[in-house]
This record gives sequence, structure tokens and C-alpha cells, in this order.
Amino acid sequence: MTLEQPLDNELTPAEMEKLKSFDSTLYGQIDLFNTADGSAKRLLLVKGAQSLENELIRSTKLNTPPSSTLLCSLGHIQLLLEDFPKAMSAYQKYYNMDQTCEQNINFLYGLGIVYSHFNQDQWAMQTFQQVLYLNPTFVRASDVHFRIGIIRKNNKEYETATKHFRIALNDSSSSAFLKAEVRFHGAHMFELQGDNKQAKLLYEQLLQGTSVPDQIRANAYRQLGWMYHSDESFGDLERRELTAIEYLRKSIDADNTNGQSWYYLGRCYSTLNKVHDAFVSYRQSIDKSEASADTWCSIGILYQQQNQPMDALQAYICAVQLEKTHTAAWTNLGLLYEANSQPQDALACFQNARNTNPDSVNPNVTSRITVLSTQLSKLSGQQLKEVIMAQKHTLPCINEAFHLPIPAELTSRQQGGVVGGAPPQGYNACSAGLSPGASMLSNGQPSPKKRRTVNRKKAEPKPGDVAQFMNQQMQLPAYLQPQNAASLTPQQQAAAHQMRQQFFAQQQYQISLNMQPEDVPDTSIERQPVYPKDDPAKVLHPSELSAIKQEVVTPAYPVISPRPSQRQSNKLNQNETKTCIAMTAREILDKCKDQSKEPIKGSPNILSDKCRPPLPPPCPEPPLSPEQLTPSTPTITIECKKDAMSSDLQRISMGQPIVLVKNLATVLRMNLGLFSTKTLVETAPDHPCEVRTQRLFNVEETLDAQGQKTWKQESTRTTTTIAKYAHYQASSFQESLAAETGKSKEQFQKSLAKSSAAPQPTQVKTVSTTSATQVKGGVSRDSDSDSSSSSSGGKKKSKMIKFGTNVDLSDRHKWKDQLVELHKLPKWLNVTWAGNGLSHLGHTVLGMNSVQLYMKIPGCRTPAHQENLNLCSVNFNIGPGDCEWFAIPDQYWGELYRLCQKNNVDYLSGAYWPLPEDLFKAKIPLYRFTQKPGDMVFISPGAPHWVQATGWCNNIAWNTAPLDVDVFKLAIERYEFNKLQSYKSIVPMVHLCWNLAKNVKLKDEALHSLIKYVCMKSLQHTGRIENLMSSKGKHIVWHGRQDEDAPHYCFSCELEVFNILFVREVEKQHVVYCIDCALKISPILDGFVILREHLTDSLSQTYDSYELQSESAVSEVVHSLLTFNPQPSTPQAVH
Repeated sequence: MTLEQPLDNELTPAEMEKLKSFDSTLYGQIDLFNTADGSAKRLLLVKGAQSLENELIRSTKLNTPPSSTLLCSLGHIQLLLEDFPKAMSAYQKYYNMDQTCEQNINFLYGLGIVYSHFNQDQWAMQTFQQVLYLNPTFVRASDVHFRIGIIRKNNKEYETATKHFRIALNDSSSSAFLKAEVRFHGAHMFELQGDNKQAKLLYEQLLQGTSVPDQIRANAYRQLGWMYHSDESFGDLERRELTAIEYLRKSIDADNTNGQSWYYLGRCYSTLNKVHDAFVSYRQSIDKSEASADTWCSIGILYQQQNQPMDALQAYICAVQLEKTHTAAWTNLGLLYEANSQPQDALACFQNARNTNPDSVNPNVTSRITVLSTQLSKLSGQQLKEVIMAQKHTLPCINEAFHLPIPAELTSRQQGGVVGGAPPQGYNACSAGLSPGASMLSNGQPSPKKRRTVNRKKAEPKPGDVAQFMNQQMQLPAYLQPQNAASLTPQQQAAAHQMRQQFFAQQQYQISLNMQPEDVPDTSIERQPVYPKDDPAKVLHPSELSAIKQEVVTPAYPVISPRPSQRQSNKLNQNETKTCIAMTAREILDKCKDQSKEPIKGSPNILSDKCRPPLPPPCPEPPLSPEQLTPSTPTITIECKKDAMSSDLQRISMGQPIVLVKNLATVLRMNLGLFSTKTLVETAPDHPCEVRTQRLFNVEETLDAQGQKTWKQESTRTTTTIAKYAHYQASSFQESLAAETGKSKEQFQKSLAKSSAAPQPTQVKTVSTTSATQVKGGVSRDSDSDSSSSSSGGKKKSKMIKFGTNVDLSDRHKWKDQLVELHKLPKWLNVTWAGNGLSHLGHTVLGMNSVQLYMKIPGCRTPAHQENLNLCSVNFNIGPGDCEWFAIPDQYWGELYRLCQKNNVDYLSGAYWPLPEDLFKAKIPLYRFTQKPGDMVFISPGAPHWVQATGWCNNIAWNTAPLDVDVFKLAIERYEFNKLQSYKSIVPMVHLCWNLAKNVKLKDEALHSLIKYVCMKSLQHTGRIENLMSSKGKHIVWHGRQDEDAPHYCFSCELEVFNILFVREVEKQHVVYCIDCALKISPILDGFVILREHLTDSLSQTYDSYELQSESAVSEVVHSLLTFNPQPSTPQAVH
């Protein structure tokens, strides 16, 4: 066929016009398969896809580039047809061809859906975030929020997930997801966090609805049943189990295809000792869903309790074949073998249970390993042979158990078993229909997606790994099977026997990890089987809900890596800024009338409208050499008061990522003892103190539950008082001192014993020093051989320590002496002064424009972070111990962000501890230094840093915002990046800029233009809201505000809300919304009261009067800077 000939599948003009209405926003909104109208649309889409593909072929043959619009349209069509690889291909070509594609909302939305399909959650979330940032009023914003909420929930970022679910639930626009689905996930998150009472309340409220689909209703009943089964606070055992059975029966009535509900029902019947009902339920679970290791393990427990060891063995084998790291199944196998006097096999199983997941293993398993190892080591060769010979009369050994064929009688029972009706003649209630085997692992239905959990890469092998493992265990050649021995000659039988032994020996090597036992006392283990660990996250995955499709597949085409943004592209264009701020306030407000049809964001974009979304910058070029990756830390030693007050100190400190300043407190004669634990207790013993409970780790690493290095820094938060933490701090020191004293005596005695035994060296045992503690700088450190990653035994759990953090010292009456003492510092380091932008907020932001104190013992960690809005920070070590600091330059934060994504931690809200080796591999330079008592650390704008105490010490810290254009550019960029990431900015940038415009006159033209530009965007946003309210006939009520009033944030999205507030009553409280969230809840703003805090004329006057300060005027107000009032009533000039 030539290009000139018409194609059979070419579109008619009418079809082409109709095809233009199809884009990614229709995904999940139209049914292309089950309705007549849908079938017609599907045929049109198929024809359209073929036509566009033919157009691409023409372009290729003519050697002309295809239209980018054609590629984008093809991607949309393939997405609607759910041909995800082809959709990815088309989107990828469009992305590479059109540099403006990142402004195409429909493209970004479709791309995010494709990413989700291929399980590229990080890229999907980043793409969806760009959609919301560019257009929060996007027609599918509700779906986007829901999808981001699911991703955040799967990452255990529950607070952020709750925010997105709340917005999706309040959005009254159409959505591909039902509100019941959103409410279910909201309830499930409380269950995941252990708040079962609140989860129960929300599930019950959900079930009271009249239009809840059966599948969601079934899921809710199932979760209620499981909570009653597992939570002892819900009542006595028998009552709880009966209630759980009732709920699970309702779940099965609503949806009898869910195997998890049947499994839970079996667990409840098993608890009530209803063996027959439990077996039937487990069988139904296997028939209704994919093979479950938990189900087979529970079946094995029932067999074991019914004294059917062979059936129990095969059930446990099925469990570990499906999930080779199933701790409960390995533990129960060990118990089964030990009960049948097979210590070697029991030891191998217990070792696997311990090594696969140390934190989930029964605490007595390690003790049993020691006991069995000791017993077996004492047996002579002949005794060991007798033990092995005795095993032939009980159960098959562990390596043989994996290869025994399924008994014919069990297979026939399975095939002939009757479920749910009257049992046939000769029915055995204890074993009917429950023999393990491949034929029982599936009922022919497609398997749903495996559950997804965080940080369990070792504990959950990929499906391919499981298949490979099963093949390894089952692929014993047929001619070596024992049942075929009769057809072999005696010589062949002997050879076959030898080959079988070699094969089983290899399998035994693969099964047992042969870890050396720990030196622990002989304790007994409970002989009761262990059920699989309860895991709320395991009971639900998104594929169970109707509208979410997240199959585990590998993309046929490489996924599109989002383009990193260049920081320079997001800097405000100075010419553009000058043009904008040259307009008067009246001109700005008049121009708003021409923008009435454009959507209004909840908060104005204070970057340039021409800027791309503020994405992390790429790694600076060229890459650094190995020597440059470990730069020396800039250190300044102050020798006199003149040096301390010199402007050079500020200039040098601001010019480096981080600076260590020594001797400053001594030269200025500061009494840092006012911040000591003793003085704090004497001043305010009952003052609140937040406590973070952490695990103690070496300063260079963090280990997960499996003893593997990780970035995640986990902690739990509680509260106490200064006096109580001071007691803990002192007790920790005394315990460490006593331990060091006792250890020194022990080492001295061992040394004497060794000397006295010198004439008889053959009888002297080598003294192990693996438990010795090395002391460096007054800090106790476990030696490497005693660390949690030791290979000489099982993983030892690291010690739990408590970190007293965020002690608020803002009360000027309670902490008067302490705050006055800080006035001795140079002005630019003061908490409050005119040149510190944070002093103009008018209200206290804890830890920012107020002092916070941190109380530490060795090992307490402050995870890696950048300061809020990338502002500067001042930190003093009070002592008496040291702190070790790590920091990287601001230019490399984008690379650190990408490493956080790689390690599955959230850059802004997550707690993480970067590993130095990972940073060096990424060519990121790392500053590392020790902060001694009295030393000050100054962190320049944007420098990521993290700290670990190496001694017992206190620290004080606060932030500063020097009136410098580079500082404010970084702050504005981070303010917008926080919006993109749905992260709350605790410093209200718009409010701050208006206060600076009222209070401060500047001679720095660039900084003046930047602040006025923010005010212009805010004034424009106010004008547009006023015009919209006028068009809707809504009256804006005057409310006003006091100077000390805190600014407002949206209840739903947590964006800053300036001037015009949309107030609504929620649970008997009046809360504030931004205009975007208010309109999503009610397009006609029904139930909202609209308030105004500033008169438009007042804002206009402030804007028009904000001018550059002349040199002469600056010199006249220098004195006022030195006597600055935190809430000045008259404008003041700043150098």
C-alpha cells in the first residue's frame, strides 16, 4: 500500500472531532466493555489508535518528525484502552519532543496513572504533585489526592496520607473513586497505627451508609472481625471471638470470594477449638484466593494439635515453600521435629526462624538453638548415627520433607472433599480436604497483587524467587525417587542412593544458614505452635478496591525519569519583577478583572508565573574528586571581643555551608551554665519536654530489623518533664560509669590470671574481648564484634535510648535569665533584632524565632534535615559532652533528595540518617566535625545537616533570617517546593513579606523587589477572590486581626491563608479553609462564613508606600536598629 492510497482505518472528520474529546481525564470514568455506548466508544478508540499509529509510520517513512500533539493523543487513547506499555511509549516520545509538556495537565495526569500501573510510586507521586501544583482545581483533583494518599499510606506516611484522603473526601466533584473507599482507607490507617477504637468507630460509621458497595462493606466487616479477634481490650475471649465470627460471616455474605475473610474465620474457630469449622474455613481460603503461607501455617497448627505430625509437616513445608522467610512456619517446624526427637532437623528450622526475621522470632528460639547445639556437640559419632537412624522411624528429615510426593490418600481426599455441606461417608473432620500440594494452591482464578509493606525486602521474596525456591526443592530427578528403586539393579540402587544423599546435602546447605549459637543460658521454649504474626497492613491492598489498578508488572518500555529542574530556571527574572511591581495597587486590582475565568489557587504562587514547578536541582558539575568529598570544616577561633563583634565574622559565616566557631562564649563571658540540666531543674522542674525514644547505633550507620544498613531513623514520641528527663540523663551517666568501673576491674583480674598462668600456656584459654567496651572521650561504644551486625551469633537488638527534645524556652518570665544572657551575642546572632526577618513575624514560631533546648545522652540523634524554609540556624553546645556533626553544601540537596527516594524515605517529613558511603558514591561532599562544649555551629541557608551526641550534653538552637536577597530567594523557593510536596511551611511567607513591607525600609534593591513581588502576588490573589465572591453574591464580613495573632492555615491542605478566610464549623469548632478547598466542599460556598482580616485599601496603601530607602535615610536610623522592638510601630531601615 502506498502512502497516497486511503487507509481502511482512516478516521472521518466527524470521528476525528469526536476523538478530540477523549483524554486521560476520562480514565475510570467511562465503561468501554459492559455497555452498548461503551462498546461503540471502544471501537472508535481502537480505530483512532490505529489511525494515529499509521500517521506515525508515514512520518517515519517521510523522515519528518511526528506532531507532538499526535503523540500525546495516542498516549491518552492507549491509556483509556488500558494498553499501558503503548501508552508509556507514546507519552515518552511526547515528553522527549515537547519541552512544554510539563505544563500539560492532562498529559501529567495520564503519565501518573501509567507510573502507578507499573508500580513506580515515587515518580507517580511526583507527577501527581505537579498536577496539583499547576492546577489545584483540576477536574480530577479528587482522584489525584486519593492516589497520592494511597502511595503515602503504603509508605507509612500516615499524617500526609490523612491530609490527601480528607481533601478527596471533602471534594464534591465527580471522581472515579467512591467516597466509601476513601472513608475505608481513613479508618484502615487508624488500624495500622494501632488505634483500634477509632478505627472501629469509623468502620461502623462507614457500614451505616446506604450506598456502600458490597466489596467495601465486606472489607469493613472483615477488619472489624479481625480487630475483635486480636484486640484483648474489646472484651473477654469467648465474647470477642463470637462477635468476630459474626462480623466475618457478614463479610463473607457480602463477598464470599475473599480468601482473607475465610482465613480469619478459621483463626477464630481455631481459638474456640472448633477444629472442623476451622479446617473448612482454611480450605475455603485456599480455594478463594492465592496460596497463602499464613493459611498453610495455621493448617499445620491444627494438624499438630490433632496429633497428625505428618500432615502438619507437609502443611508447614507448603508455608515455607510459598514464603521461605516465614518465621512462624519455621518455628513450628522446629517444635514439631523436637517433639518427635529429631534435634538436628529442629536446630536447622530454629536457625532459619531466627535468621529470616530476628525481630519477629519467638524470644525463646535463640535459647533453644543454644540448647540443641550444646546437646548435639556432646554426642559422639556413634551416638549421632544412632540419632539419625532413630529419625527413620518418625518424620522425614527436613531435606527429604521437601521432596516427598503427596500421598495418594491425601490427594483423593482433597479431590473428593465436600465443603460447606454434609460430609460424605467416612469423612475425617481433622484432615478432609486439606492435604498440601500444588493442586490445592489455586482454584484457577487470577491471583491478586501481593501485599506491599515497607522495609521488608528480605522478608518478602519476589514471586520469581518463590518459584525458583520451590523448583530447587522439588526438582529431584524422577529416576532418583525412592519409589522407582524396584526397577533398578542393586548397583544402580546404590548409585542412586549416593546421588540422593548428595542432592539432599546440597538442599540442606541451602535451607540451613548454619549460624553459630549465642552464649545464652539454657531456657525452655513453650511447646505451643506459633501463629503467624498479626499484621494489619497485610489484610488489605489497593487491588481489592474496585477503581485502583496497580498490577505488579514490568514495563515493556523504560519509564520516563522526570526532568530535574535547574535552580537558575526558577529564579525570579529581575526584569519581569520590575515590570510587575512598577504597577500601582489600583492597576493590579483592575487587572484582576481580566482574569475572572482563570482558576484561583488556594494560595498565590509567589514564584514567577513562568517558572517551572520547583523540583530538586541536579548534582553540580563536574563531579568531585575523592579528596574533595571530605572537605575540612571551616573553623573560626575567636580571640577577643573585637573579633566577636566584627562584621567579618558574619560575612565569613554566611559564605560557607557550615561554620564551627570556637571560644565565642568564653570571649563574651557568657554563662552557658544557665542552660545546664541542674539550672533547668532548679528553674522549672515541671516544664514539658518532648521525648524521642530511639535505638542506639554507631555514628556511621543505622540498622533495620534484619541487621542490614538503612537510612530510616525510627523513633516514638512521648512527653515528660525536665525533672524526669534530668533524672534519666543522670542515671544513664551513673550506669555507664559503674559499668566502666566494673569492666576495668574485670580486665585487671583477667590480666592477673593470665600472668599467673604463663608457665602453663597450653592450659590458658584465650580471653574473648568481643564484649569489651571501648571508651573514647567519655563515651561508651560497643566494639565492632559486639555490634548488632556481628557475624559470630544472632543479631543483638540495639539498646533503646531517650532523647529530650524541643524544650521551649520562649517564656520571657520563666526563662528571663537565660534569654538575657543571649543578648551578649553579636546582633546578627540574636534571637530578636531588626535585621532578622523572623523578628517581624509578630508571633512565636517555636524553635524558629524562639530558643529551644535539647537534652541528650550518648547516641541521641537529630536526623538529617534542612532548616524550615532553608533559613540560617545557630546552635550552642552547653556540654559537658560532645556532639558529632555531619553536613553537606546546599547545592547538593537535590542529590540527597534522590537518595532519599532510593531509600524509601520522605525528604521533608521523614526521619533518616544518611550513610557516608552512599554519599561518597553519589559524589556528595561531606563535612564532619566535633562540637565541643561552648562551641557554636552556624548553619548557612539550605545546608542539610544531622547530629549525634557522643557524650552527655545539652544544646540550644534557634533560626535567623538575615535580610539578604539570597536567603529570601532560597526561602521562597522552599516555600513553593513545600506546596508541591503538600508539606506545611510553619513560617508564613506571605504574612512575613507584608510585615516586612510595613516595618522595614531597605536599600538592597534586589531584596526590596523580591518582597514587593510577593506582596503584589498576594494583593492580586485577594482581588481575584473579591471579584469571585461578588459574582457569587457572597458578602465578605470584616473580622480584623491583632498584631500578635498567628496567621491561618487551611484545615484541609495546610496552605497559608492570608486576609480572606473561609470559615466553616467542623465538629463544633470553627476552622479556616482556603478558597480552593472551600469551593471543592461546596461550589456555592453553602455553610461558609467569609471573613476579611485586612482592608484592601490598607493593603494597597502599604504596597504603594513600600519604596527603596535612600542612603541618607539609612544613616539616620542606625541607632534604631540597635534598640529594635520586636513589634516596631514605625518603619526602620536596615543596612
